[in-house]
Amino acid sequence: MPTSFRELKYSVSDTSHYEKLFGKEEEVVKRKMELFRKVVEEFEKSFNPSPEEEVYCFFVPGRVEVFGKHTDYAGGHSILFAMDRGFFCVSRINDLKKIRIKEIDPTYGERVFPVSDKLEPPIGDWGNYPMTVVKRVCRNFGTDLKGVDIMFGCDLPPAGGMSGSSALMIMTFYAFASPNNLFDHPVFKENIKDKNDLAMYLACIENGQSFRGLSGERGVGTFGGSEDHTIILNGKQNMLSIFQFSPIIHKADITYPDDLTFIILYSGVKAEKTGEAMYKYNLASRRARLVVEKYNEVYGTKHELMRHIIEENKGLEFEELMKKVERAASNYIERGKDLDLPGRFKQFYLEVMEYIPEAAKALTFRDYETLSEATNKSHEASKQYLWNIVDEIEFLQKQSLKYGALAASGFGAGFGGSAYAVVEAGKEREFIEKIARAYRERFPKYAESCLFFRTYPSKGLSELFA
Repeated sequence: MPTSFRELKYSVSDTSHYEKLFGKEEEVVKRKMELFRKVVEEFEKSFNPSPEEEVYCFFVPGRVEVFGKHTDYAGGHSILFAMDRGFFCVSRINDLKKIRIKEIDPTYGERVFPVSDKLEPPIGDWGNYPMTVVKRVCRNFGTDLKGVDIMFGCDLPPAGGMSGSSALMIMTFYAFASPNNLFDHPVFKENIKDKNDLAMYLACIENGQSFRGLSGERGVGTFGGSEDHTIILNGKQNMLSIFQFSPIIHKADITYPDDLTFIILYSGVKAEKTGEAMYKYNLASRRARLVVEKYNEVYGTKHELMRHIIEENKGLEFEELMKKVERAASNYIERGKDLDLPGRFKQFYLEVMEYIPEAAKALTFRDYETLSEATNKSHEASKQYLWNIVDEIEFLQKQSLKYGALAASGFGAGFGGSAYAVVEAGKEREFIEKIARAYRERFPKYAESCLFFRTYPSKGLSELFA
């Protein structure tokens, strides 16, 4: 629901709005309020709204993938939470038939483009993400949509592995769709029935696939799944959530243990998704598809996901199942490099069938020894079979355990980004000081760009001041 710009300016300093989303810790509330106030101020400077003009305001969080490394697009599970950092945005209708989208950080500048299904989003530029959203929406719902002005600010580190790119696309979708009443469009209602459907559609905007009657387009160039979109829309305060994917099924919520704290360790190594980095990122999903393709060729099956291979062989011992996969996929080679398809299947199986169930039980019963073991095994499997753990993330994971973290792991797509460490509540400051000092000494190149902070489960996407 919209609010007037006059009411927005009046409400922006009301701390109760931020407390509902982020809790009552004074330092956090102040930081959030200052960020959103800056967004509102820059919105006014750039777009000069009238006091009675209708505006739409959203908070779109990043996410922490506790478990579920590259499992979603293969039909696996993940343990996730929406975090307390992300994007604040304000949008309104304009009469220009254009999108004007601007970040409060002048480094990123402004992008202006028409409301059209003929756009050519530029890969390698942040404008790729909002342009891809607008192009796909126009393709699916028609070009008779109004232009919007969007101002946003973000407190996620750039390319930090916390799904900032997906959050940016989701933010653009809501900032564009809400003023255009897209949620009431008959084609929207026919194809998208609930938040899980919307999460899947938003994932398809990103990866280029079709969703039901909503035909696909190129996407942004990455072949990912719907994990990020699902938790960004469905996150719950003080809860870790378990989802299965393809299709999206909510399995359980686990109360966040109040004696633990998640510390995000951003390495400063950007987890980019362009050029060679995009190839490496997409290779993980390509290997997952090839496992299924080769298995089908050998055994005459018609599976679509690695999960289906596991379901077909339910009751078979893991070692015997691996022998079947190895017979089907051991000799596949591309570009002169062995893709290790059995290893890709093994990582998926272990993550979904062993590590995630162990971790869910450990979190529920506060068995932190088992949680540590499962987390460490998950990290090692990612390094061994996904090849996505860079030296900086490996250092952060190992050093975290040395400094007393109960568990630590790289997370997200990998190839840079972040690790998380789980530490006892009350020991956060001491831990951050130690790990920051050690990391900056070991990797001085990233001394200025690395960032270490605590986070906790927050609500998913929220409309503000409505």
